[in-house]
Amino acid sequence: MALLLVVPLFGPPAAGKTTLTMVLGREDGRRVFRLREHVPPEVLSATAGSSERLGWIDDRTVESALRDYFQGVADDPGAHTVLMDNFPGTANQVGQLLSVLEESDPPSRVEAVEVHTDARTLRQRAQNRKVCHRCERDPISDPRLPAIPKPDDIWTCSRCEGVLHPRRGDSPRLLRARSQRYQNSAAGIRAAFADSGVDVTELDTTTTIQGTVNLLAPLLISRSPV
Repeated sequence: MALLLVVPLFGPPAAGKTTLTMVLGREDGRRVFRLREHVPPEVLSATAGSSERLGWIDDRTVESALRDYFQGVADDPGAHTVLMDNFPGTANQVGQLLSVLEESDPPSRVEAVEVHTDARTLRQRAQNRKVCHRCERDPISDPRLPAIPKPDDIWTCSRCEGVLHPRRGDSPRLLRARSQRYQNSAAGIRAAFADSGVDVTELDTTTTIQGTVNLLAPLLISRSPV
C-alpha cells in the first residue's frame, strides 16, 4: 500500500498536538512521526534544558531524519498515512518536508493542520500535564507523551502504576521559551505551506481534545484508502 497522506500538525505547546496524534494514530495504516525519536541522543541533550536552544535541531540532522523515516514508511506495506506531531517547527522545515515527499512515487497528499486554543487553557493544560518515565523510554530520559493518571490518584500511571511526574518542558521558564518560539515561527510556517500550494486547516482545541479528534478524523478517512 502506498503512502497517500501526510498530516503535519503544528501549534503552541499544550494545544493538544501529541494527544491528537496518539489517538488518531491508533488506527490501522497510520503512523506517527516525532522528530525527537529519530535524531541522535546527543543532539537532544544539547537542546533539552536551554531556553535559548530549546528543541533546536540543525537542518542537516532534520533532513537526514526525514529521509530515513519516509524511506522506512515506503518499505512498510501497511502504511498509508503519517501524522507529524509538532512538525514542522520552522518555515525551512516545511521546505525540507515537501522536498522529501516530492521524491515519493506516487506523491503523497499533504494536509497541514494548525491547532490552537486560548492562553488560559494552554497554561492549565501545561500545569496539569504529567508524564511516565517507566512507560515512555525517552532517548534522554525526558518523556514528552502525556500519561493518563488513575481516576483516584493523579500521580499514579493508569497503565503501569508507576509514579507520574510533571513534564520538564512545561516548567514556566521553558514553557515561555517554547511558546515564544512558536509565535516567532508560526507565520513563516503558514506562508511556506501557502507558497507551496498547501492549505492549512485551523482547529480550535479549547473545548476538548476529543472534539478536535472528531473534527479531524473525517478528513483523514476521506483522504485514506479505507
